[in-house]
Amino acid sequence: MTTAVGIGRLSRSASRIVGKAAAGFHLLRIEAYSQTKTVLAGRNINSGNFSIGGYSWRLKYYPNGRDVSSANPDYISLYLLARDYNYSPDYNKLQAQYRFSILDQAGNIAYGLPAKTDIFKCGHDYEDSEEQISCGHERFIHKEYLERREDLLKDDCLTLRCDVGDFSELKTLCLAREDDKEDDDGDADSSKKNDGDAADDDEFELKPGHRGYSGRRRRRRPDDKEFVQWCMAQKRMG
Repeated sequence: MTTAVGIGRLSRSASRIVGKAAAGFHLLRIEAYSQTKTVLAGRNINSGNFSIGGYSWRLKYYPNGRDVSSANPDYISLYLLARDYNYSPDYNKLQAQYRFSILDQAGNIAYGLPAKTDIFKCGHDYEDSEEQISCGHERFIHKEYLERREDLLKDDCLTLRCDVGDFSELKTLCLAREDDKEDDDGDADSSKKNDGDAADDDEFELKPGHRGYSGRRRRRRPDDKEFVQWCMAQKRMG
């Protein structure tokens, strides 16, 4: 004779993917353009650090291009580095859209390349160089073209602008999970929720007016529909 073994109650849980958006820009004013041309190919000049979205960023300006093998570089290279992001455990989830441009003497954008979206990351051993984990343009602008544009380069001064937008850090967090233990009445305990924080004691509590209310306030295990509705009703984070 075989004995049927009942299937236990379904285990239920939920998670959420949340994103945090931010935007901003940084200006880099180069007041001695002709002197920067003496920097060797592959060598860069850094901007000051600037903060957008809670992260420290830095512009890397290569007056004679980033390609160290180029004997006669014609282009300026410009790159963006998420300066302290290479120490984050979520190294492969930092995505940002950025755009480099040059301002005229009135502060208007007079030259620029289309916005670009990249993922800023580094290796597992955190030993990658800044060149490997920065993102940008090898050929930002041809030097001869720049030097012909008096609106861009005047009195040996050049002003670069870097816009960082559609910045998002994606994380997966716990939305709800049920404790496997049951209370003294045989009912399941309240769900645990909100990224590891315990739910309020009356989270799934029967209250007056509820069809299952029997005259005393006590918790009971919500049915599947109630559980789904509760998860969908949680406020958006961020």
